[in-house]
Amino acid sequence: KGQLERVFDTAQTGFSYWYETTRRYLTINITPLNVSAKFALMMKESGAGFVFTSATLSVDNELSHFNASLGLKPKQSMMVDSPFDYANQALLCLPRYLPQSHEDNMPHAIVKLTLELIKSAKGRCFVLFTSYRMMHLVAEGLTTQMDYPVYMQGQMSKRIILEKFTRHGNAVLLGTASFWEGVDVRGSTLSCVIIDKLPFAAPDDPLLQAKMQDCQMQGKDPFAHIQLPQAVIALKQGVGRLIRDNKDKGVLVICDNRLVTRQYGQVFLKSLPPMRRTRSLEDANTFLKHIN
Repeated sequence: KGQLERVFDTAQTGFSYWYETTRRYLTINITPLNVSAKFALMMKESGAGFVFTSATLSVDNELSHFNASLGLKPKQSMMVDSPFDYANQALLCLPRYLPQSHEDNMPHAIVKLTLELIKSAKGRCFVLFTSYRMMHLVAEGLTTQMDYPVYMQGQMSKRIILEKFTRHGNAVLLGTASFWEGVDVRGSTLSCVIIDKLPFAAPDDPLLQAKMQDCQMQGKDPFAHIQLPQAVIALKQGVGRLIRDNKDKGVLVICDNRLVTRQYGQVFLKSLPPMRRTRSLEDANTFLKHIN
């Protein structure tokens, strides 16, 4: 009874109230919009020192988004350059003449581009997607036109897919969110990472909507303070799959024109490692052929 009363007490601010339904169940959720105050109090009460470290904390070379999200007022902060020589180890390609991500011919364009890169890389590719729909559409186009093995998220467990990909040596892996992070494939087994779209969160996500509304009520811009930083961090995680060792080499391809056509594209680009950039797919293919 107490839990039900809490669920329907929507007068309490600072929480998102939402539900999910299936054929058999109704799930009601209460999610805090911001944990910064509670987390800051927890740290203070613990009396301990805390160190936060990660390769994906910064946005546009600043830590303000991360600090604000956890209520941190650090006595000292530091950003250390990567030990990798990105200028020589990697190439970032932002291909010209691609359709907009929402256009019907985008899956076909990604298939065509990916086939060309796979040929140059002799397999050895990750193709990372922001939606299952696009992943399946591209998978249909790839599997009928190439000889390299293709492993797709959902066919088997993540662990087994990664084992097969690594063991085979020239396979292609297609995945969504769970493959954007926590995946460590080193050496020549992975030479190319292709990302279909900037990873903005789905606009119909109830928690995101509530956070944006709360941000707007504070007089802030929800896009600049919530959507953009989250997408930048997600992209950095996906990009991080490519260079895992100081001997790795590879090409990163991002198939989203907004990186060069929208002003906020510069925030993404300045948040990525200092790779050489090109708009030419031919340059990317040449780089891959020299690796192999």
